[in-house]
Amino acid sequence: MKKILRARIFISIMCILCAAVWLPAGCGSASGLDAAIADYADAQITVAGLTETEFTISPSELAELDCVSSSASGQTAKAGTVSAAGPTLETFLEQYGKTQTDFALARFIASDGYRVTLHIQSLEKYEIILSVASGDKPLPESERPLRLLIPGAESSQWIYAVERIEFEAKK
Repeated sequence: MKKILRARIFISIMCILCAAVWLPAGCGSASGLDAAIADYADAQITVAGLTETEFTISPSELAELDCVSSSASGQTAKAGTVSAAGPTLETFLEQYGKTQTDFALARFIASDGYRVTLHIQSLEKYEIILSVASGDKPLPESERPLRLLIPGAESSQWIYAVERIEFEAKK
């Protein structure tokens, strides 16, 4: 009987350890991004239209979500190849019980006023990465605090220096 009890305890402990290793921990500390984004980790990105009131989120909070890493090349030499690390827009929205297809559009606004509007067709078609880092390195200073990477979409939509995100629900 003691052997069975010990075996059960051992199996329980092993299951807990395996879960701790395999459960997603976000991209922050797991990949070393906490150190990479330290200079702008607390920068504020305003989000409107997702909840009843506007709120802010920071790159460090985004890095705590399940993240992906991806690279994509633009169609022009100027666009170049962009490496991104961060959560997808879908992952971000899941925290609020929403999906990309709940919205007619999502608008991303940069610090210089440049805007990119993703309409429902893009929201339904593409994986949109909210990049808080350039691979395992910080975003270049001109691209902080947030950059979009949308593999397969026009590189003109890969806006950077995003400081505001606005959502408009379907009517």
